[in-house]
Amino acid sequence: MSFIQSLPSLSVLSSCTTTQEIKQIHAQSIKTGLFHHNPSIPTKITQSLCQSHHSSVPKSDEIDYALSVFDRTAEPSSFLYNTLIRAHTQIHRPEQAFLLFYRMLCDPNPVLPDKFTFPFVLKSCAQLSAIEEGEQVHCFVLKTHFVSDLFVQNSLIYMYARCGKIENARRLFDEMSRRNVVSWNSMIDGFAKTGDVDASRAFFNEMPEKNIISWNSMISGYVQNSLSHEALDLFLQFQSSGLRPDESTLVSIVTAISHLGLLGLGKRVHGYLIRHEFSLNGVLGAALIDMYSKCGSISTASQVFENIPNKNVGHWTSMIVGFAIHGYAETSLQLFSLMQGWGVKPNSVTFLGVLIACSHGGLVEEGLKHFSLMRRMYDISPAIQHYGCLVDLLSRSGYLEEAMTVIENLPLEPGFVIWATLLAACRNYGNIKIAEIAAQKLIELAPNYGGCYVLLCNLYASFGRWDDFSRMRRMMEEKGVEKVPGFSWIEVDGQVHEFVVDDKFHPKCREIYNMLDEIDCKLRWAEYESVVEGKLLRNNNTIEEELSSSIPSLSMDYL
Repeated sequence: MSFIQSLPSLSVLSSCTTTQEIKQIHAQSIKTGLFHHNPSIPTKITQSLCQSHHSSVPKSDEIDYALSVFDRTAEPSSFLYNTLIRAHTQIHRPEQAFLLFYRMLCDPNPVLPDKFTFPFVLKSCAQLSAIEEGEQVHCFVLKTHFVSDLFVQNSLIYMYARCGKIENARRLFDEMSRRNVVSWNSMIDGFAKTGDVDASRAFFNEMPEKNIISWNSMISGYVQNSLSHEALDLFLQFQSSGLRPDESTLVSIVTAISHLGLLGLGKRVHGYLIRHEFSLNGVLGAALIDMYSKCGSISTASQVFENIPNKNVGHWTSMIVGFAIHGYAETSLQLFSLMQGWGVKPNSVTFLGVLIACSHGGLVEEGLKHFSLMRRMYDISPAIQHYGCLVDLLSRSGYLEEAMTVIENLPLEPGFVIWATLLAACRNYGNIKIAEIAAQKLIELAPNYGGCYVLLCNLYASFGRWDDFSRMRRMMEEKGVEKVPGFSWIEVDGQVHEFVVDDKFHPKCREIYNMLDEIDCKLRWAEYESVVEGKLLRNNNTIEEELSSSIPSLSMDYL
């Protein structure tokens, strides 16, 4: 007996566990004529498809099928519209959600929205950062009696805050006669998103009642604005609040730890995840892999990756990027091929990792091939970060003219990082012509950045162009430009050691410099031996000629 024959009625739709079962009911309802004569049938089928049976979010193919059912519904209700609009926002299809709202109003038989419609539509506006459309929806709300609904008011605050219109959000918040924790959370999240973490923290401190979302929003806001120490300090306060961290809390904390390079603390958090049986199948697992990679423990990152049973694109990407930044270019590319073999579709961040691997490994042809693959096979439009990696790839290997060609043909405006990358490579390869172009662009973008002046000065000095050297030094003095000293830190035995260039304040300063002198002597001796053995060959060519002669020809056909 088939599944459909065993059904006494269509009331069992709510008990369906698979999309196939719902499709069977749909087919039977069409055969019997119930679908077109009973308005509740398409509504129940659509609702069942939009309520995922396997996770908190429905799959896109389920929503597509639900939309096809909806298209054949004679008189869809506001409930049916709301169900589909909400489902599209859940799977991050805000354009389709807003178009459904437009269709709801403009069909020959328009359907009036209710208090449940507006929050879903405003969320789609927030996802799109579509402030003009959001303001139009706000005007529509003002014409209805739903303007006093707390749920609608919170959604308006959320929309304005996410679109960067904090003043509008604050005005609505101040005018509210009644607020709940969602109102406060929306304001905290919106200041944090725009970078005003002080105002966000002020709201957080004023909250009469805080829930887990309040703490998560504030901690996440600190992390997003590179205030990782503050995030960890707030997490310590959170622990004394009596609440338990959830996955969102721990993702933010793991990310903060990775920014600070605190491997010891990262291991303690990992132990907490294991003891409390947190799943690593989602974003938390990807964050943990990333943390171990950035804290220098690539082997542990690899172990975490291998032990995750259901790997998604985030896990693969974190591991590919991890191998890339540690210089394991071949391993990173092999993992990318394995990922493709498993049928996991890479995203734009995955390709960033691949391009970084090619750049660090000097694999120019491989990098060009993957840059082409990104567009040709996966229809991913390169962002400025991808072009930056491409410029870095070409520049590191000495293809400065080709890198300059890429920059000149960028569909996007090249930023500070791209020109700085090119300038640094020009110094390494002694190309004054391109260096002057890059330096001029950097001076236009950041006139007070001392690094470009110093690099160009050093390049002029290496070629004996002392007039140009003096001119650049005078320019630095006239503009009051100083080079910001380099800064780094390392964790050893649970203690963080910080260093700046020419540091004399570290308590073990003498031992550190003695060790550096010893390393320098060993390197100089190794170079001397190689010269004596004939392993280092030099001639009277200029630096530029010597380096350019060692660069093989390059095919740019992939671009």
